Amino acid sequence: MTSGISERTDFVWRLVRWSGVLAVAYCFAGCASKPVEEPPPSLPVQVSGTELDPYNMGKIRTPESVHAYYLGPYVDPQDSGVRHDAHRISRVEQPAHWNLSPSAPTAVPLGPVVAVADPAQQVGLLSGELENKIAQANTLIATLIEQNDVLQKKLDERDKELDKLSSRLSELERP
Repeated sequence: MTSGISERTDFVWRLVRWSGVLAVAYCFAGCASKPVEEPPPSLPVQVSGTELDPYNMGKIRTPESVHAYYLGPYVDPQDSGVRHDAHRISRVEQPAHWNLSPSAPTAVPLGPVVAVADPAQQVGLLSGELENKIAQANTLIATLIEQNDVLQKKLDERDKELDKLSSRLSELERP
């Protein structure tokens, strides 16, 4: 019996030794292995004219305006047995909308030559009342310019007369 037990313990010790050697060998083999190269992520195909510059986004669409309000604790007006704790409410004050009159010039292809159409410079149709007021302002400006010219001529004539008078006075004062 003792020889059978010693053979078993001897076998177990050999098994433990070999398994330890194999574990160490696997550790060193794992350290020496080459890293697997992952392929670079594929970039999406870019199509011209489909991306918007984030800095120019405001020229095309204005963002929404959201404000937060604080409500203190209160009793529900529908049910006096319900009390609401203090909390914050977020409310959309102004929804997002498209900018239909951009200030940036827009390139318009017109065949071989590209013209620039600036929406800010385009004149829209005016109402009759506004056209009358503009015409009145233009006539007023024209009369002011004419009066300014007349006054400037009078001032020039007086300057000439003053020069003549000062030259006469200097002649009279000489002995």
